[in-house]
Amino acid sequence: MDTNNRDEFLELCESVREQTISEADWHRLEKLLQDQELRRLYTDYMAMAGQLGECLEDFGAARGGDPDDARQMMLDALLERNARSAQATVTRPTKRRWMIHVAYATALSVLAMLLWRGLGTTDNSKKVAFASISMARDCKWGAGTLPTVVGSRLNPGRLDLLEGFAKIDFDNGVQLSLEAPTSVTLESLTDCEVHSGQMLAHVPGAEIGFTVTTPTTEVLDLGTEFAVRVEDDGRTGVHVLSGEVNITNLRSNESQRLLEREIAEVGKKAIARPDVDVEGFGTRADDPGDELKDRESRLISTAQGSGRDAFIWRERTRGYEGPEMLLVKHCVAHRDLWDRKVYLAFDIESLKGFKLDQAELRLHLVPSGLGYVSGQLDSTFQVYGLIDESLDDWSEKTINWQNAPANETGAASVASEMTVPVGSFEVRQGVQTGSVSVSGDRLRDFIESDTNGVITLIVVRETRERAWDGGGLVHAFMSKEHPSGLPPTLRLTGTQESDD
Repeated sequence: MDTNNRDEFLELCESVREQTISEADWHRLEKLLQDQELRRLYTDYMAMAGQLGECLEDFGAARGGDPDDARQMMLDALLERNARSAQATVTRPTKRRWMIHVAYATALSVLAMLLWRGLGTTDNSKKVAFASISMARDCKWGAGTLPTVVGSRLNPGRLDLLEGFAKIDFDNGVQLSLEAPTSVTLESLTDCEVHSGQMLAHVPGAEIGFTVTTPTTEVLDLGTEFAVRVEDDGRTGVHVLSGEVNITNLRSNESQRLLEREIAEVGKKAIARPDVDVEGFGTRADDPGDELKDRESRLISTAQGSGRDAFIWRERTRGYEGPEMLLVKHCVAHRDLWDRKVYLAFDIESLKGFKLDQAELRLHLVPSGLGYVSGQLDSTFQVYGLIDESLDDWSEKTINWQNAPANETGAASVASEMTVPVGSFEVRQGVQTGSVSVSGDRLRDFIESDTNGVITLIVVRETRERAWDGGGLVHAFMSKEHPSGLPPTLRLTGTQESDD
């Protein structure tokens, strides 16, 4: 590789580490990483950049004195560490007073130099790969230390999944499903560590002895499928989908065995166990927003006038109780108590005299924290318009499965004589943020046919969850009560007719 390509490759690596890489540069890097040697260099660079961070932590105590001394010590330690790995002799530079950004830039330059001169080979590059990335759907990766191209062989190292859904296949049959945002370190064929986020593990046999650690917990698999979720404060939820596991609180050394469909939450000092069969972990605090573009013509949301939004479920059980999200699910038939549908009402009184050319319904996805991505494939949603206007006065406080307008028994069913289909949309597996929309003549014609100034739309998920025993993802959309997002919104374009 020539000097120009080398410099480009290192700049791309650094933009990944800083999480500033553009979409175009990301595709360029993925193309470069098809080369096996460049994949090794990428892994080495990220690993050594991580060592730089470790050095800063190692000398954190020195910050109480002269900060320039600490920075110089940090740089010296980096040089010494990499010289040891190359069995070379290091000569410490003369002490200088450098600004922190100069020291950091110099240290990164040392990393690049060691890589390209072959002196920076780390232990990581010498270890035998034991896993590979088998699937990556709509993924955006952070500054981990491992390659992220599908098919890449993985040594010990870290993966930071910012968006999407990915699967890691181990050579011993273990499979890990990563659901963004998640950060995990692969240690060996039988060990991994989850730093944050949610991961699903399938282990084919107890003899493997696969262990997952988190900041508070050790989970020893006994031949099972289980999920682990790590919150920002280190609290860890463990959910056994099949089989059994042993969990241990790392601070108190308390241990318990979890059986199929049991859940435990491990805090800093204790293990808590709910006494009911639950659907999955509780809600997350994620509340990403996605602003509507092209704000022209007229926008009408469920938060305006007599607008409303709500979801209904077949049998109200313990779980999500808040008004911030609108939940949709289509369960397996024998576990249908968690089926859910969404009802939306829009006040369109202001459209009198407005000649409608185009109409769009836009909904904004948000992670529900309920169920698992691996249990739900690409999902198709259908939107229906309620044509019986006498039922438009439903209340979001009292609506339920029994009294909801045009509701029928099936999770994807509505009364055909009382509704008309106005459009559909798809949400791909692993996608839990962003926006989806329905538009077209059917939605426009339905809105134009209204005579009472209010329309009701019903959203159902046609695609059933994948697993026979449930546990599929609950899709969620932002409601009008969401604290930072946008409510369901109609975007309408047209012309106002003259009063003359």
